[in-house]
Amino acid sequence: MAELLFITPQEIAKTTVIGGNVDIDKYQFAIYTTQLQVILPLLGTELYDKLKTDFENNNLAGLYLVLFEKFVKPILKNQTTARYIEVASYTVDNGGIYKHEAENETVPDRQEIEAFANGYRGNAQVIVEQFYKWICLNHLPEYKRHQDEVNATRNMGLMNGLYFGTSQDGTKWGNYEGTMNRGCNCKNDGNDCCD
Repeated sequence: MAELLFITPQEIAKTTVIGGNVDIDKYQFAIYTTQLQVILPLLGTELYDKLKTDFENNNLAGLYLVLFEKFVKPILKNQTTARYIEVASYTVDNGGIYKHEAENETVPDRQEIEAFANGYRGNAQVIVEQFYKWICLNHLPEYKRHQDEVNATRNMGLMNGLYFGTSQDGTKWGNYEGTMNRGCNCKNDGNDCCD
């Protein structure tokens, strides 16, 4: 895979349930997919490209290094793991699609697999919410909610399921969107990066 990955498969294997015995090519695709489907829309094209260039040139520093180490890598690690957990028992090859079932093991049902994956997805969602608070307090000129390519989103929801609110908040009944009212004073580009 020639794509630049912000986190190595070895870093994921060291810090998640994906062990070192899992073939890297089994989950490396999920790292890149997560970069494109989660990190790019979270940051927007300009900030994503800035991080990508600086990372490639080993030039990350200051707030960009903080952003990368504290938010980008942990989100990637957790969301990649969640994606891999959902497909880990499947193999696709020239003969078709196969589901792996070990001989003396119990294979979890789909609900158990989704619950397990959602644990990692929930970890990623918490970090996304922390990112929104952080980006509102730290000015990065490349972070823009309105730009020529992919706009930075303020409503990144990674969790599946229903959210029934809390006893103090009767207004959030219904589908969970994975966002919170951040109520902060944004220092970034004046296009409502905070609610």
